[in-house]
Amino acid sequence: MKICICQYDIEWENKHKNKEKILGLISKIEDADLIILPETCLTGFSFKKEITTLTEDDLKFFSQIAKDKKSCVCFGGIFDEKNCCFVVSPEGEIILKTAKVHLFTPSGEHAHHKAGTHIKTVRIDCANITPLICYDLRFAPLFWISAEKTDVFVVIANWPESRRNHWVSLLSARAIENQAFVIGVNRTGKSPKEKYCGDSCVIDPQGRIIFNAGNKNGAFVVDVEINDVKKTRKNFPVLKDRKNLSDYINMRR
Repeated sequence: MKICICQYDIEWENKHKNKEKILGLISKIEDADLIILPETCLTGFSFKKEITTLTEDDLKFFSQIAKDKKSCVCFGGIFDEKNCCFVVSPEGEIILKTAKVHLFTPSGEHAHHKAGTHIKTVRIDCANITPLICYDLRFAPLFWISAEKTDVFVVIANWPESRRNHWVSLLSARAIENQAFVIGVNRTGKSPKEKYCGDSCVIDPQGRIIFNAGNKNGAFVVDVEINDVKKTRKNFPVLKDRKNLSDYINMRR
């Protein structure tokens, strides 16, 4: 499966310029099964709803990319007052919409957005893909409850450089403990309050980093061997020994 990671410096609150950047990045991309863009990829992590909210034209923009590239497209933006992740099919249809479960309270996000309440998985080509958003990466139970039906976790983010080591470490941890691929797609550059590290990564089911974009801007295509998930789980069957979350909770009683 060919995954295209788009990592770039998001122009603050400027949808027009960011659309131009995205089109430039993917202009030479061919044969990607899935193109992934960061969290709030058209505006940056702003709380100005009149700017950040995705319009019908914005959704059509991503649908057209999917049709032109004959690829699925995964992207993030604000919709229905939630910080969302969408997946669009090669036919331009929205096949998944999910929302950030854990709002980033240190920035005050909880005062501006509503929290998501469901985790969703979508089938793309030969893989089951489960997307999550930025701060959700810190909360292992979200991954645990989805692991058995997931081959690839996608985490889209605006993750700051100040917590760069957390980003890579947590991505690797989620891959190891769930024996799945984990793909983290982050931004570069600066916003009015933060500097961003990039480090968009592809991590295999054993926690090995098979690609790291560093702080470079670009569209990077990585081949992912989905069968490695089944092989890893067969050779070292950790998931079958994992108890239900309710069982762990009862141990505290």
